[in-house]
Amino acid sequence: MEQSVIILNIGYALTFIALAIREVLWLRTTLTAAQISLFTYHYFYAENNSAAFWTAVFVIVNTFNIVKILLERRPKLIPEEIRDLYDGIFKSLTSNEFLYFWNMGTIKSVSDTYLIKSGEHQNNLLLVLAGTAFVEVNGNPIANLDRGAFIAEISFLSGEPASADVHATEELIFVSWKSERLKNLKHDNPTFWMKLQHALSEDLIKKVKPQAKRDSQIEK
Repeated sequence: MEQSVIILNIGYALTFIALAIREVLWLRTTLTAAQISLFTYHYFYAENNSAAFWTAVFVIVNTFNIVKILLERRPKLIPEEIRDLYDGIFKSLTSNEFLYFWNMGTIKSVSDTYLIKSGEHQNNLLLVLAGTAFVEVNGNPIANLDRGAFIAEISFLSGEPASADVHATEELIFVSWKSERLKNLKHDNPTFWMKLQHALSEDLIKKVKPQAKRDSQIEK
């Protein structure tokens, strides 16, 4: 088989393989390799300058997008003041995903305020940054929420009203995310949504274990 035919078939074969690739970086890389093969055939063997020109354009456009994707995926430095939150809660996210999520939130400060009222639907997901929030049932404190603890994650995940009050008796600094905006990620970025659900589930487990231990000790 002539060398020109081999090059042509490599180009078409790589294009065919690209149809089965879902990951965008590998898709563009495979298409670029295919177009380079086709450019080589059209320019050096078939002497079809028109086809060579357009395949060269495809190579340039895909190469630009490959570089753009690599730059976007390059790990970003997480600020030291929130590094502990990433390591302790969001380690399933990449640094880029974490910073994207973090920048979606708004940092707020309150004092002597009920952040959550039992029976109310919640419009925000909250995460304590400084201070302590108290979870109360019928006015009785049952748990403390300190730095790194989510507030209203059960309501966020289930869509049900809150089952307890959350009271900040002194100054409390927290970050707030709009629930509606976060839930849009379920359709826009399902992979990220699953990772976020995992982080929230891990937080719930941390809260449930000590409470279950206390309940068992009381029963004894």
